[in-house]
Amino acid sequence: MIQASCHCGAVRIEIDSPPETLTQCTCSICRRYGALWAYCTRETARVVSGHRSEMPYAWGDKLIEFYHCSICGCLTHYEDIEKLAESRIAVNARMIAPEDIAGLRVRTFDGADTWQYLDE
Repeated sequence: MIQASCHCGAVRIEIDSPPETLTQCTCSICRRYGALWAYCTRETARVVSGHRSEMPYAWGDKLIEFYHCSICGCLTHYEDIEKLAESRIAVNARMIAPEDIAGLRVRTFDGADTWQYLDE
C-alpha cells in the first residue's frame, strides 16, 4: 500500500498498489499546479482522513474538483464532481514519498491543445 499526504498530514490518501505510469498534464491548471497525476479507481484509492480539511475547487466546465488541504494548501487529488462509483480519482503523486514512485514512467498529456499523450 502506498500513502500520499499533504505537508501537514491532515489529508491522507491510500493507494492499494503503485500505478503503472504517472502523468504530467500541460493544461492551464495542471501546469500551474505542477501536479504529477497517479490515476486510480475509487476501489484502489481512498481518502482516509482530512474530509474536514479538504477544500474543493472546480473551474471551467465544472466536471472535476481539485482538492487542496485547507491547512497547508497542498493540492492532493482531483475527482469527478458526481463522485460516481466507476469514476477515477487522480492522486497528486507529489504527495507520495519519492522512493515509492521511483522509476515509474512519467507520460506527458497535452491537455492544452491536442488532448493526446505526447509520448505514445
